[in-house]
This record gives sequence, structure tokens and C-alpha cells, in this order.
Amino acid sequence: MNVTVSIDENIRKELDVLSKESHVDLSTLLKKLILRGLEFEKRKSVIKLYEDRKISFQKAAELFEISIWEMFELLKRENIHIDYGFEELEEDLEPLINV
Repeated sequence: MNVTVSIDENIRKELDVLSKESHVDLSTLLKKLILRGLEFEKRKSVIKLYEDRKISFQKAAELFEISIWEMFELLKRENIHIDYGFEELEEDLEPLINV
């Protein structure tokens, strides 16, 4: 799929510098930056949903495609309150116990 975008000349110059410094062509650099931007927006969205209690701790971990332990670390790094009680722990451990 091809997309055409108009960008400011100053941004184009910055992209050219980054492209040269990274030793990649402009198309590759743009793809990389778009993927990083998407990841950043996904992260913000999932954290907001979790903070607003619209999704559970487990669901947030699933959306990030990480374990609950990695989710603990992520929230800790982001300095976000972890609302994870005993009932949620039981639910998350149940599949492991019933194996």
C-alpha cells in the first residue's frame, strides 16, 4: 500500500539527516517512525483504558501482548497506580492451577 503525504521542508531536512545517520533510505526510516508512533499511541490508549477502569489489568497485559509480571513492571516504570487485588490474582492464576 502506498500513501502520499505532504510535509514541511524543515521536517524533510530533519528526516534526511536522520536517514543518513541511521544508514537507511527515507522510506525505511518513515516506516520505522510510523511503527514507533503507532506503538506509542497504542501504549497511551491501553494505559488510559486501564486507568479509567474500562479494562482489567489482565486485559491490558493481553493488549500489550506481555505477561502480567511484565505488566507490573511497565506500570511501575510509568509510575501508574496498580489496581490489582486478590480476586484478580485468583482469576489470573486459575488457568495455571487447573493445568
